[in-house]
Amino acid sequence: MQSKFLMRILCWLALAILTGTLGMAQPDAPQAPRETDKPKPQAESPARTLTLEFPEEGERWWWTEDAQGKPLNAPQKTTDKQPTLQLPEKSATLWVLDPKTGNLARIDLAEQKEPKLSLTSERWSHVARVQVNVRKETAPVASALITLTDAQGKTHTQVLEPTAEGIVLFERVPLGKVSVRVQYGTDQSTTQEMTLKREREQTVPVLDMTLTGEVATLPEPAKGEATQQESAPTSSLIGTLIMAVIAGALAIAVIVLLVKLAKQKEQPLTEMMQKLGVELPANTASATASASATTPSAPPQPDLPPLETAGVPPTATVAPVATGTPTRIVGTQGAYVGVSFSIEADLITVGREAGNGIVLDQDSTVSRRHAQFLKQGDTVFVEDLGSTNGTFVNGVRISAPTPIRPGDTVQFGACAFRVE
Repeated sequence: MQSKFLMRILCWLALAILTGTLGMAQPDAPQAPRETDKPKPQAESPARTLTLEFPEEGERWWWTEDAQGKPLNAPQKTTDKQPTLQLPEKSATLWVLDPKTGNLARIDLAEQKEPKLSLTSERWSHVARVQVNVRKETAPVASALITLTDAQGKTHTQVLEPTAEGIVLFERVPLGKVSVRVQYGTDQSTTQEMTLKREREQTVPVLDMTLTGEVATLPEPAKGEATQQESAPTSSLIGTLIMAVIAGALAIAVIVLLVKLAKQKEQPLTEMMQKLGVELPANTASATASASATTPSAPPQPDLPPLETAGVPPTATVAPVATGTPTRIVGTQGAYVGVSFSIEADLITVGREAGNGIVLDQDSTVSRRHAQFLKQGDTVFVEDLGSTNGTFVNGVRISAPTPIRPGDTVQFGACAFRVE
């Protein structure tokens, strides 16, 4: 009995071992790949377009930024009433500038599902630039920390440097009430409020803040110095042109009058000229009469005083207005007198940092990223990039992209250049 029992156990063990070996040796059947495991080709998203609808035609500028606020394209100009914009890839925000009002429209492209967008008045939600002037009495403050809190509760902070001459600029400020705080000296501060309105007289709103107590200031400019420096070239040119026109008109009138008088008899000519207070030489009338008798077809010209007596040189002419596309700027004032820079590229930045297309690192009045040149077709524009000391065209500080022509003057800080 025991032997039979042992035999059964051995048979079971042998069968179990044999079954396990066969099961291990048999390969698994291959499984067909599932549909979800197959990689799907990514479809290329077409370039997005957006049509803007303005109430009327006019100059506007637009550019886009990605989700991190990095600009994706240089500002593009449009004058159409319904322009269609070709938006760059990864565009998250669209900005539109109206230079006439100084307002900005901010469009969140993720929320903009329709292919058309009407830019009505309520769409203009920001002020492009806000200027704060910091003074003690009439002298510019040398340094301060300025914080602007906008209507949405966001703070914008600027450091007032000595080279800024008491002026700071804040960009892209939402409309509404803003609070500006100036911290200066050891532990002094002052706060002032203003309301940014959509419709206003100034393209760039200005807030004047006067400080008290101990604060470092800059030397005041001599009375009328700044005005004379900025307006002298324009005033002298306009005055010269006016004097040239007046003198030319007087000279022509005198010539016409004398020609008419020369055609008359000697005695009436002498009498009329005496009535006008002009003494003629004794032989002038007889010479005129004699010449008239011999050559009646060509009336004689009377002796006229030189043009210098009228204050106009004989060769004085009005310079023609320069035309053409600007290709370079040449230094006329500051650290870069005589130095030329090319502006033929579509986008060239100007500033003190080494990464700019035009590097002006020898002048501390130039900001790190001061301005930029934009080329649109045959027109070149210059735009200030929120610099401390501003960008000027022909002596006028600009707040929007401004076209330039050969012969114009462009100034960054204390560096002035002639456009050629």
